[in-house]
Amino acid sequence: MNEFFVNIIHRPEMVPEYIQKEAEQGKKEDLTRSRVLEESLDIFRTQQQIAHENGLRTTIQMTYASLFNREAVAIAQEHHERYGDEIGLTFLGIQCKEFRDKFKSKELAIWLFSMKDKQKIVDEVMGKFHEVFGFYPTSTGSYYMDAELVNYIKGKYPMIKAAVATCWEEGPKAYHNANNSWYTLLDGSPWNPWIPQSAISTVRLLTQRTTLALLPSHIYPGT
Repeated sequence: MNEFFVNIIHRPEMVPEYIQKEAEQGKKEDLTRSRVLEESLDIFRTQQQIAHENGLRTTIQMTYASLFNREAVAIAQEHHERYGDEIGLTFLGIQCKEFRDKFKSKELAIWLFSMKDKQKIVDEVMGKFHEVFGFYPTSTGSYYMDAELVNYIKGKYPMIKAAVATCWEEGPKAYHNANNSWYTLLDGSPWNPWIPQSAISTVRLLTQRTTLALLPSHIYPGT
C-alpha cells in the first residue's frame, strides 16, 4: 500500500459533559464559567498546533456551544483559510445556555429526543452554523446517529457527505476499558467506514446507492 489516510478530528468543547455530571452529584452548575472555557480553548489550540507542526490538516467539528464563542469561531476560520482545515459540525456539545433557553432540556444525547425534536435541533444547529460561517458543513457526527436522524440530515442537507456516527470501541465488540454508560452496549458498529441501511444505521447497505457515508470513531473515555 503506497498511501495512508488518516482523519484527525478536533472538537472545541465549550461545555464539557463533566460539568453536567458534577451538577448531578450536587455541585453547583455554571455553563459559562471562564476557567472551563479557557481550558477548553487551550486544549483545542494545542491539538491544532501539534497537527499543523507535523504538516497535517484537521477536521474541526464545531459544537453548538462553540458557535457562540467568538474565539473558537475565529480559530476555526483562520485555520480553514491558512491550513485548509475542514470546518464540520457535531451534535455533541449541544448543551449550553442557549440550548437550554431554546429547548428547555438538559439531555446530552440527541438520539434520545423525539423525532420532532431531533429535527428542530438539527435545523437550529445547522442554521446557526450557516449564520456563523456562511456555508453548510459537509461532515457531521455524534457518539451515535440513529437511522431516522441520518435520513433526516441526508434528506434536508444533501451537502453532508459523511458523519462520525459511533464510538466503535464502545460497542459489544470491544467493551473492555470503555465508557460504562448503558447505551455503549448497544451501539456496536463496523470498524471501517460504511454505507448504512436506511432502517438501521449500524448495518451496512448491501446494494449500491448514493447516501451518507458513516465513519467509526475511536474516542477513548474522557477525550
